Amino acid sequence: MSTRRFLVLLVALTGLCRIAQAQPEPQDGEAARGAVPPTVVSQDDEETHFTKAADYSAQHSGRALLIQRDGKVIFERYENDWAANRPHPLASGTKSFTGVMAMMAVQDGLLKLDELASDTLTEWKTDPRKSKITVRHLLTLSSGLPAGDRELAGGRSGARLLGEGAAKRAERLGLNAGDPRPDNLNERAIALPCELEPGTRFQYGPSHFYAFSEVLQRKLKQGAQPEKTTLDYLRRRVLEPVGIEVARIGRDRAGNPNLPGGMLLTAREWAKFGQFVLDGGSVKQPDGAGKNLLRPELLEQCFVPSATNPSYGLTWWLRSADPAADVEGLLGRVRRQAAQNQAMTGPDGKPLRVMMAAGLGKQRLYVIPQYQLVVVRFAEATAQGQRFDDRELLGRILGSIN
Repeated sequence: MSTRRFLVLLVALTGLCRIAQAQPEPQDGEAARGAVPPTVVSQDDEETHFTKAADYSAQHSGRALLIQRDGKVIFERYENDWAANRPHPLASGTKSFTGVMAMMAVQDGLLKLDELASDTLTEWKTDPRKSKITVRHLLTLSSGLPAGDRELAGGRSGARLLGEGAAKRAERLGLNAGDPRPDNLNERAIALPCELEPGTRFQYGPSHFYAFSEVLQRKLKQGAQPEKTTLDYLRRRVLEPVGIEVARIGRDRAGNPNLPGGMLLTAREWAKFGQFVLDGGSVKQPDGAGKNLLRPELLEQCFVPSATNPSYGLTWWLRSADPAADVEGLLGRVRRQAAQNQAMTGPDGKPLRVMMAAGLGKQRLYVIPQYQLVVVRFAEATAQGQRFDDRELLGRILGSIN
């Protein structure tokens, strides 16, 4: 073999190794949860690192920082007039409940990811584009439907509590505090024209979530499940079994839940959802034993990079976000893709697997299997808060940034 061919082969092999490291593929439920490694920093140093992380969050309009390991809260701090018992809007952090609920529906035999949505939304059958949309397209935000931010706006769902950033967004969308609740957002979503061929582009917005809600709701009404609405199914298959006490879920006048952004929770309640994901779809019983609610291999489908955006799975953000980007809209743009696809690294320099729910104002739920960590962050939506960087916060927590 010539020297040149050898070098080409060496470069190719090196690239494959890097890809394999950056995107670990768990083979079973235990691997999905991750082995329990030693702590990154000594216990004596932990509080210092966590305090520095909370200070950084507070400097960027943070209201709460909660760190949980092995199911136990090991650090919790509230500031800027917030409190542990005060529910906070998750904004688009709500979206990630939809992916888990969808996989519950797969487990229950209600739907399949690659079935055509038009098999249920029969009014789509004659549309040349909508007739090709699958359930997976809806959950990966690649259905070809427009984002629908203006068309599907309404029902403030705690936006007032988010602060100036939410107020400015509402103004851009033409919303007023006195506007009535929307009539039926599911119907509005499925009536939107399909702008693109399904599966060709990632478009961040509420349309896909309301369309999926209508698919699921029609299946529930036609089937043998005791639940006949999307909201009932979400409560009884996800929220109640996981033990999550919800302060509020926004709804339209038809009763359809605001799946894209309408939930309010306390930090500890949102952490329960993160722990459920970290534990591979199980919850601990009073005797300490785990009860499986969702098969780990189905839950893991939420964290497989999608074809149109490798930083997004089924309603969950994967690895890191571009610190300069606003997750509430900008992450879907082509000019952000290169930065999005960079893997976060831990203190050892190796890729860090992070599953993230994210919302307007830099609301965050991080699930970090390597260190058995769940992290919740609440914040006010401000200009200063826009400078918040996920890498900076997690670097301080893990001790890779002093």
